[in-house]
Amino acid sequence: MSDSTSQRASASRQHDGSDSRTVLSPAYERREIGMAYGAQGHEDQLPEKGWVNQHVTEFVKRFPNVERINEGEYRNHKQRVIYLLRSTKKKSTFRKWLETPGLHVVYSGHARGGRGPCFGRIEDHGKGEDWNEGADRATSGIFRMGFPFVPEEAGEIVSHGYTAHILRADEEVPASEDCHPRIRPYLRSLRAMEPEKLQEGLTPLLRGHKEGDRYWAFRPGGGPWHVIHHAGWNETDSKPNDWGSIKVNCRVMCHFGCSTFIHNYPVMRELAGWRREDNERYAYWTTSVSNGFTLPRWIANLITYDVENANQSWEKSLEDARTRTNQQIRAAGYGFQIR
Repeated sequence: MSDSTSQRASASRQHDGSDSRTVLSPAYERREIGMAYGAQGHEDQLPEKGWVNQHVTEFVKRFPNVERINEGEYRNHKQRVIYLLRSTKKKSTFRKWLETPGLHVVYSGHARGGRGPCFGRIEDHGKGEDWNEGADRATSGIFRMGFPFVPEEAGEIVSHGYTAHILRADEEVPASEDCHPRIRPYLRSLRAMEPEKLQEGLTPLLRGHKEGDRYWAFRPGGGPWHVIHHAGWNETDSKPNDWGSIKVNCRVMCHFGCSTFIHNYPVMRELAGWRREDNERYAYWTTSVSNGFTLPRWIANLITYDVENANQSWEKSLEDARTRTNQQIRAAGYGFQIR
């Protein structure tokens, strides 16, 4: 794995298949976890209590079977599993990790209303292209894994200051199954609107806008005008930075942005067909607005699973982590869960 790699080997290991004993034993299994931090989700932007290293270091002290080698390596002698932690802030590394067999990938950051994980270090209330395609498309911006069409407030484009590709009124109204569920109730009542009537300052931020262009829009509950983004997961504006452009080989994918069960679960499991099979293709999502509380608890609960689990199915340890993390989320008073 690339990016931050703080672990180093600190005990001898035998070659695969050796029956000789070392301090690790040939029965120990190595599991690598790649933690990807999205826009406004970098560790230096999170509250101190949310930092993975600090939380995990303190939490594992309660478990005598867990040995902390350094901030990138933990050994659970009851599980007989070695956990190797890596982190990145780059979209390119996140993409590589998704393609890596056997890897456990966790994203923590903005979900961009369902368009996908979003990378780039953006200050609070900051503006820029990293909120969409990315200033450096290889390393920042959205990695797309959403419905083909996703809604957003027109004002969000202006407040975030990025170039947007939204659905023009001279384009066909999309099919319901191609739309995010939050668009579907309004498909028969869409209105063709001039951009400045939707939001002052919107016009110069619209990709390919020509004088006279109007855009499909709707107002949920009589609130702010919403527009419809060209989004998607395959053959998108961001190609090759979308789910359909790569072969996803990671064993676990956790999308801990906001409301990703609604936004992305149907896309990944149904539209893209990335479904659970044996000990592969595990996926976890959030049910509502989430925050940086989730990632460090998830990692700590994985590491401290107190049952032998080496070279076995990961299902029980993952479900234990989900159950315990959800308990901690509820105890903290947050209104979301992991599914």
